[in-house]
Amino acid sequence: MNTGEVKPASGSAFLASTMSLTTTGGVSETNGIITGGSTTDRVTAIDTPQFQASYTASAGYALSDAFTSTLFGSRQLSGDSTVANGNGVVFFTNIAGAVEDYLALYQQSTYSSNIKGSGYTTAKYGGTAGWQHTIVNGTTRATRLTYFGYGVPTPVASMPHSGVVRFSMLSSGNYATDTDLWFLSSVNGNVIDVDFATGRISGQLLLSGQNFFKSVVGGIGGFPLSGVVSGNSATSTFTNGSLGTSGGVSGQYRLLFVGPNADELVLTFVANDGTQAAVGAAVGVRDPNLN
Repeated sequence: MNTGEVKPASGSAFLASTMSLTTTGGVSETNGIITGGSTTDRVTAIDTPQFQASYTASAGYALSDAFTSTLFGSRQLSGDSTVANGNGVVFFTNIAGAVEDYLALYQQSTYSSNIKGSGYTTAKYGGTAGWQHTIVNGTTRATRLTYFGYGVPTPVASMPHSGVVRFSMLSSGNYATDTDLWFLSSVNGNVIDVDFATGRISGQLLLSGQNFFKSVVGGIGGFPLSGVVSGNSATSTFTNGSLGTSGGVSGQYRLLFVGPNADELVLTFVANDGTQAAVGAAVGVRDPNLN
């Protein structure tokens, strides 16, 4: 399927994070907003148990976790908004009775303009996706939202050992409270700086989006990205994230460098303080106009 997304190459690794929750919908409006919707039983995991994924040109995408498995091939392709320069989505739908599976693969591009030049930079080594698995029971839905990043890991022997590189970050995810369910995307200006001499990581991921339960679009908050590279990856926690109206939200992220020479990175994250939760995945691209 030539649909424009970064397809997992042979040897790709996958990072996955999940939010499981129960949603109850009220009245569905023509604009896609569900008034009176609510969520409960929100549980997050930075490593989705037994998550596995693969891609072949003939079969498409095969996904599985500790609970289920599903296949998204050409017959399940239901939408493609990828473009030559910019952001788009390849969307798959697989519905069997009360069981609904959806897969969104995100095409991520950044645009910058400064004294060094201008133009688009599109991820080519790393990709991100979101898998929704839902069991419908009347107006109640038991849902797992799994976001994953993928790419061929940079060999540890090929990791840089000098220089500071800035990666522009693009992300997708979901945010939920008792009365809110948002689709998330990163805002402009999200960057991670990696000092390859010391291995230090510093940056931030700021999030905005659209509320499925209310006619609201806006910012959600974000969290810091700090840590130390170990080999070709990093895993860290944070306790001072800010989501919604709350500060001090705790969470975790995992990061993996992909490409021959740490050309890009993929990252998954979760945050949860009991009253609100977020999950998502991001890809970071080296912007030639910033490095």
